[in-house]
Order: sequence, then structure tokens, then C-alpha cells
Amino acid sequence: MDFPALQAHLVTEAARFRTAALAADPAARVPSCPEWTATDLLDHVTEVYDHKIQSMRLLREPAEADGIERTGTPVERFDAALAELLAEFDDRGPDSLAYTWYGPDQTVGFWIRRMAQETVIHRVDAELAASLPVTAIDPALAADGIDEMATVMLAWGSRAYREWVADDIAANLGLEVALDAGDREWTVVVSAVGIDVADGVTSGAEATVSGTPGELLQWLWRRVPADAPAVDGKADAAQALYNMVESFAQ
Repeated sequence: MDFPALQAHLVTEAARFRTAALAADPAARVPSCPEWTATDLLDHVTEVYDHKIQSMRLLREPAEADGIERTGTPVERFDAALAELLAEFDDRGPDSLAYTWYGPDQTVGFWIRRMAQETVIHRVDAELAASLPVTAIDPALAADGIDEMATVMLAWGSRAYREWVADDIAANLGLEVALDAGDREWTVVVSAVGIDVADGVTSGAEATVSGTPGELLQWLWRRVPADAPAVDGKADAAQALYNMVESFAQ
């Protein structure tokens, strides 16, 4: 997905997030993140935006002392952070240098993509907290999010953060599970080297998890139960991937 489209989705999803967060009781628990209230969720997204603003401005990992001081109500702080984030994206452009935690891509474009995906998942959280119907996720945005999870979080993350996920990899050696989102398919393969992702459904896949792109994106981010999508093959293999992804989906 190109960067103008990703940024347009970020704007749309941020507006939906704001509406849902304000519709929730401030003290309501977020079912998908039960340690948070609706206000905590609003504050979290504000803090995430501020962290990315400083990552671009400072060209390094922001320290605690680099936090942006904001005043006003939680929604006023969110509005200010979003406005500054979008201004930084517009001023810099996707090819400009920025600090990111993803070694292969140190550009503003990485954060445009990441913030679009971060926002759509937390928009789902806000709708759940407000007991609203979950708005369908745009299929192209969701497919991009599945690809990000597979190639960045799982494949690259299994190597870059090996010490954090070594136990999960060891416990799932040989696991091979396909994801079928209709127009696109991926197969996640766990080996001693790490996690690899192949295009399409491989012949060795023990299970295929199928659904719309939006359903599969929510499944990977554990916003729906493990058995929510259709599974063809070994249900325990699909469950194992669902369980393992929790260590990567941070």
C-alpha cells in the first residue's frame, strides 16, 4: 500500500478511534486489553503518537525525559498529538530519515505504515470498550497489516529479538500454518533459525486459517478468539500460532 493511502487510512481510523473512545464510559474496561480503561486506551495512543514524533525529531530512541508535555483533557491531548504527528509526516515525507526499531527501514515511511496499523487495531479496542459494533476494516489496509505482522513482527522479529522469543520458537519448531485472506495468502514456518514467511499456502501447512483480511488481522492481533476464523486442518496448529503471536504482537 502506498504512503498517501496509508496516511489517509490513519486519518480515518484516528477519527473512528476518537468517536468510539468518547462513546465509552471513561472507566469502562477494554475487553481486548483488560488492564486498561477507555481513558487509559486514549492516553496510550497519545503516548504512542508522541513517541513517534520524537523518534523523527531526535533521530534516536526517545528517552523518558524526551516525553512531550501535554495539557488538557485526554481527548484534547490526543487531538494535539495526532495533529503534530500528521504535520511531521507532511513536512518530512516518507523517504526522510527517522529512528525506528526496525533495522531494515529507518525512514518516516515506516512510521506512517506502523501508525496506520496501530490506530486501526486500537480503534477496534475502543469500539469494544464502548460496546459498539466493530466497524469492518478496509480490506487493503488489513492485508497490509497481515503482511506487516508476518514479515516485520514475526520473520524479522524472531531474529532481531531472539532472546525474548527463544522459548516460543523452541516450543513450536516445525509449526507451519497458512493464512488465507482471499486475494492473498501467507504461510508461517517456524524453524530453529527463526520464523520464515512464504507467499501462498505451502504443501507442508498443517492448517489454513481463513477469513476476510480484517478478520485475520484481528485474529493475529488477538482481538478475536482463537476459534473465530475458519480453520482447515489441525486446529491445534492454528491455536499454537495464535498463542505464539502474543509474544510478537507488542
